[in-house]
Formats: sequence, C-alpha cells, structure tokens
Amino acid sequence: MTISSSAPNPRADWYPDPHNPALLRYWDGRQWTGHTSPRPGGWAGQQWQAYPQRSGGGRADNTRSSRSGLPVWAVVALVVFVGIATLAVIGGVVTAPEPAPSAAGATSNTNTAESEPSTPSEALTTTSPSAPPTPTETEPPRSTVPRLKGLSREEAEARLTTAGLGVSEVRQVFSPKAPGTVLSQSKKVGTSVLTGIEVILVVAKPYPQVPGVVGRLKAAAVERLREAGFKVSVITESRTSGKDGVVLRQTPAGDARAKPGSSITIVISSVIRPVAPPQNCTAGYDPCLAPASDYDCAGGSGDGPKYTGFVRVTGYDPYDLDADGDGIACE
Repeated sequence: MTISSSAPNPRADWYPDPHNPALLRYWDGRQWTGHTSPRPGGWAGQQWQAYPQRSGGGRADNTRSSRSGLPVWAVVALVVFVGIATLAVIGGVVTAPEPAPSAAGATSNTNTAESEPSTPSEALTTTSPSAPPTPTETEPPRSTVPRLKGLSREEAEARLTTAGLGVSEVRQVFSPKAPGTVLSQSKKVGTSVLTGIEVILVVAKPYPQVPGVVGRLKAAAVERLREAGFKVSVITESRTSGKDGVVLRQTPAGDARAKPGSSITIVISSVIRPVAPPQNCTAGYDPCLAPASDYDCAGGSGDGPKYTGFVRVTGYDPYDLDADGDGIACE
C-alpha cells in the first residue's frame, strides 16, 4: 500500500527503516525519529502501514486482523516487544532528530546531508546518505638520532638537518682534538625522537698557550704562569756567571699549548761568587788571565787593551766576556 502525499500522515508507530531493512524506525506522526530497533523476523519482507483512524462509537474487535494481515493482538504484542528492545539499545543508537517534512511535501535542498521524506512510504525511495568520514589519529613524524662524535661542528649540524633535527646549544671544552671536533652529544645514537627535537653538541677547543717567561725574574715568571691557569714547578741551577734569580729555560716552551692546570717547569739561575783570586790572575777565569784594565775576545770588535781566546768563566766576570751567561767566554 502506498500512502499518497495528500493523505494524512500515518500515526506514530514503528515502521521498517527506509535506510536499513534490518531495522525498525519510529515515526512520531510527523517525521522519522532517531529511535531504531532490530526488525523481528516475522516482519521480514512486509511493509508496516498506519492503522486506520477509528470514528464513532463501538470498540474495536481485538480478534480482527490489522491491515498488515495479522491479528490486532499480535500487532500489540509485537509493539510491546519492540518497545522493550528499544529501551535496551536506545542509549547507543539515538541520533539527532531529522528536520520535519514541509507542508507541501517538497524535498529538502540537494546540498543538505540527507533528504527528509514526508511519509514512511516515500522514505522507501530515498537514498541513504554516506556516513561522514571518521577522523584518523596519526603519530607525529619521528627521526633517528645520527652518530656525530668525531665529526666537525659543520658536518654534525648538516647531518642533524638531514635527519630533521636541530642544534640547541654548542658547548666548548678544552681538548687535544682539533678545534671544533664533536666530543659528545646529548641524545644517544639510534634513539627515535620526534622530528624537530634539538641536540646539544660538545666540541673541542684548543688548549691555552703557555706564556714565555725566559729572562724574567723568578717572582714575575711564577705570577705570570699562574695567572694563565698553570701550576709552576721551580728548579734552581747554580752558575758562576750571569744574572742571579732569572729564568734560564722553561718546559713546555713559551707559546706551546698545554692543558689548563698542568705544571710548567722553570729553571732559575743561582750565581755563586768565587773566592779571592791569586795575585797573578784575574778572579773568575780559567785559564788564568793576568790582571789588566780590560779584556776583549780575540778577533772581535773590542778595543782591548788585552785580548783572550776561549776561556771558562768560573765566578764573577769583571771583563764581561760571557755575554750569554752560559759560563763560556769568547766561544
């Protein structure tokens, strides 16, 4: 039976779902509702129709068949059964109520998600709308931390960029390695991290230079080395000539690089003055130089009046023949 658009709307009741034949959907007398229930097997292939409106007195015969072809008591029992089943599942299947059909029976705008039929019979010819796409949760992109130790700073930064990572900080520490060499990294090699994470790099910086202190007095030399961050070890060397208390040599040498806090050894001169010389020799020379107003090295530019060749300075050097203070004159 087809219900025409000019006929009054069927009364509120359960009817086959126009979109899913396996379900029943409740018609409230004006429109379809969101209440559904599994369709009983006895109603497979049958179309539910509205009960006819009764007029006048007289009680309906409970044994009379309904328009569906079943006795009225069977219909009533089925409605009760369907209602109980609906209450059990209604929490999970209720959807938003659909808009009411227009008075003229016109269809909704074609741009809407679903066209609303004016009657249950018309709903049988409508097309079920597609369900909206379900949003998919995806994992954020991840990267693998590359090995950076031993690379130069520029190479390490390029490798991190290729992996989708960055550098948050570069820390420098003293090291014998070439300046800028990566010594360590804050993220373990092979670790899976979120793309864009930043890594801390620890790179080498050169050891500081050792100040040159040869020729300085002991106190000044020690102070200069300590200010540069080094410890000082002092060795005294006895000499018979030259200046007393000055730095003769150092280890490591000046301008060399050494680890901060390491020890620098300096050798300090200790000049020993000789005893009084014999009457026929000038004190402090070997072999003996006879006393004179002055001596110069033979073959040099001095003007004498006395000249001498190779001679060892054993004490005080009154003629200033040992210019470099190594104890050997006129070398």
